[in-house]
Amino acid sequence: MSKTIKIAVIGAGHWGQNYVKVLNELDVLTALADPQEEIRTKFSKQYPNIKIVADYKQLLVSPEIDGVIVATPAATHHQVTMDALRAGKDVLVEKPMALSVHESIEMHEMAIQSNRILMVGHLLLYKPAVQKILQLVQNKVIGELCYIKMQRTKLGKVRDQENVIWSFAPHDLAVILALVDSTVEEVSVKGQCVIQPEIEDDAYMHIDFANKVKAHIHVSWLWPEDIRKTTIVGTTGMMIYNEKENKLEIHRKIVDNKLSCENGEVKEIDFETVNILNQEVMHFLDCMKHRKIPITSSQSGIDVIKVLEKATQALDKTKRQNKYFVHDSATIELPTKIGDGTQIWRNCHIMPGVQIGNACKFGQNVFVASNVKIGNNVKIQNNVSVYEGVILEDNVFCGPSMVFTNVKTPRSQFIRNTSSDYAITLVKEGASIGANATIVCGIQIGKHALIGAGSVVTKDVPNHAIIYGNPGKIQGWICKCGETIIKKTDKILKCDTCSTEITTDL
Repeated sequence: MSKTIKIAVIGAGHWGQNYVKVLNELDVLTALADPQEEIRTKFSKQYPNIKIVADYKQLLVSPEIDGVIVATPAATHHQVTMDALRAGKDVLVEKPMALSVHESIEMHEMAIQSNRILMVGHLLLYKPAVQKILQLVQNKVIGELCYIKMQRTKLGKVRDQENVIWSFAPHDLAVILALVDSTVEEVSVKGQCVIQPEIEDDAYMHIDFANKVKAHIHVSWLWPEDIRKTTIVGTTGMMIYNEKENKLEIHRKIVDNKLSCENGEVKEIDFETVNILNQEVMHFLDCMKHRKIPITSSQSGIDVIKVLEKATQALDKTKRQNKYFVHDSATIELPTKIGDGTQIWRNCHIMPGVQIGNACKFGQNVFVASNVKIGNNVKIQNNVSVYEGVILEDNVFCGPSMVFTNVKTPRSQFIRNTSSDYAITLVKEGASIGANATIVCGIQIGKHALIGAGSVVTKDVPNHAIIYGNPGKIQGWICKCGETIIKKTDKILKCDTCSTEITTDL
């Protein structure tokens, strides 16, 4: 492989360290980034001639780096990959490509826009045994496909952000989609959360394809045995691949039209033995050199994420029946966290990464952008958009058609659409915002404050203040119970209804 290509690794932990080793052996490793000082110290001793930094963005500005391998935690794949593509780098991103279809499509489109290679680390597809299986199935050595079962179980490798489906199943899904080559019609899942609430440790996934083939996946990180096994049943035979033993067999076992069983020969299939990660990296370098689409392209990555999202929706539907309500017309992009008793009504759209507390109520046409945090018992009325950068604490009320902004100087020509561009707006506990009010970004609305209908709020609002006008000004004071407060002294406010006293510096 050409030595002119230089690669950096972003994330050199549990799996990233394997990339570091392979790239170094191929003489294309030039830098790595990892936020953990212990990891940086370790590799600075092993590889004194490469650049090692804590912040990956320092590497993206280097013209010497042609491509990067992203092996950071799954929740960061989208942001790191987008930054790398914008910086003009080719990218190999580990699985899962992202944690939502929305994010994966953004990455795919950015790769096209920037004319960069974007490859997904679906390592299993680079195994010679799997390539042999694909060839045998395409040549109909076991007849027409009937169904596939894949099992990937072990004890450990527990994640605290994605569940076992997102962590383990991408490998198997990439292979199944390549084998079946048909539209996914339905996905159903049964899972169990044992170690952590809301994060499945063990799951059984069932996939129905348009061509009538069915696939079954069992994934678990709470299992006594390390099992990685694929069984493929066809009309004239069966195939078993034991990944742990690196063994592939064809079984001539069928049931004929008279329901008689034929238990024929078992034939072991030969295939190459290679360093599979080396194969994957070599393919990435070859795609970079010749500007060709990878076997595990970003589009194939999207296809896998679509199935994972369907699986999560199936899991969430079961949870939803018992814990919270989402109207059928609403769109919930994953991953999201929704608390018990929350109601999300008609035509709402919740983007990935949103955290919603317990007992919230969203009226129709509410939009909540990625990474927004919403507390408990928050009420958001019709036609409200809560943009990224907005934080709503417990018991906040947002009236119909009120407006949050999140960029101080928006421009259509100069795009400002990343998390770093957004100013934080904090609405503190118990505050109420009236209909059609506008909240300029970057301010803080104090506890139990009341913003009058149609007001434009441009400055921080003290606790318990009543604000109205354009621009909004303090017009009085209000108690948490909703009654107007009268001044007892210059600094002491008292509610005659509930006798609450409040001290203010104003």
